[in-house]
Amino acid sequence: MNEFTHYLKVDYRQVSLEIIISGLNDAINSLKKQIDEIHWYDGDWFMEESEPIYGLAFIAFQNYINGSIKDFKGNLNNKNELYRIDNNKNEYPKSKIELIIGLANYSKHKDEGTPHRGTKEVLDCFELNYEKVTYLDKSPIFQGLTILNIDWDLLKIKTIVTDWRKSLWEQEIEFKI
Repeated sequence: MNEFTHYLKVDYRQVSLEIIISGLNDAINSLKKQIDEIHWYDGDWFMEESEPIYGLAFIAFQNYINGSIKDFKGNLNNKNELYRIDNNKNEYPKSKIELIIGLANYSKHKDEGTPHRGTKEVLDCFELNYEKVTYLDKSPIFQGLTILNIDWDLLKIKTIVTDWRKSLWEQEIEFKI
């Protein structure tokens, strides 16, 4: 690429992602308050009610990630290669972006039974149980959240994906539109 900044390098997607994630984060915080305010509302109720909200966050992250790839390459061909770029190294062979994509797909299709091959491969890599989940704290959503951020902080996970987008443009990958 030449010395001029490509117009798609500017992250126009980050504003809408911030609005979505902030709204979902507010919803989760209101559920957390109920633990202190309602005597029968406990961690199990919180997980039951927050799991779909966290799932929506992963879907929003997935949309941002794939949109970022479209901005960068002009298409989604070979997106799996770009998912592997990882500035946030972890102890697993797959990247945190791959985990986010896997959790988004799991969230969308969890009621259909065994996950699709690619999703299953990611969940297996991170040793996340998806078969016969009896207790929600053992579900892929909450176990995956713990891997991404011990406090389950969606705003910090948002930083993982926005930093990843920046790293796309720093890579020595051929840019094609």
